Amino acid sequence: MFLPAIRGCHGPVMPYEVPPFLPPYLYGLVFALLAAARSPRMIAAGVLALRALGALVVAGSVVLVVVAPPLGVAELLVGAFLLAIVGIAGTTESRIAASCLVAGALGVIWFAAWALSGEALAGVYLSLAGALGLVAGAIAWLRELAVRPPVELPAAVATVRRRR
Repeated sequence: MFLPAIRGCHGPVMPYEVPPFLPPYLYGLVFALLAAARSPRMIAAGVLALRALGALVVAGSVVLVVVAPPLGVAELLVGAFLLAIVGIAGTTESRIAASCLVAGALGVIWFAAWALSGEALAGVYLSLAGALGLVAGAIAWLRELAVRPPVELPAAVATVRRRR
């Protein structure tokens, strides 16, 4: 996000200078933090961050529709799709992993398109490698979830304590 991405009219353009370029980087950051999560509370915070990021992408795309309608509509669809995968309330680990896979795949498409242009700089190539790593990690995550045996929880029993 802080490396030169493309050549601009007055020198290299950094992704943080152009807000519509930020979502792939921010999704990568959230998934990196989720990968480092060591408690259910940290995972819940990561899911909340994914939902907030999806909502910000949708809100930003509404503004972008005014400036560049085709790009704004495309970003609106992508943001809504990513938000729908994670869900508004309650989620599962497989939905988080699927969201990681979709965000990574979209990142690969985004950065590959920039890398194939004649204006790409080092930041785009490193971001493409990071997006490919995110896809590989998401595939491994989904594979692990598919082969993991389900956890059998015991039936809950409610009791009433009587005071003496």
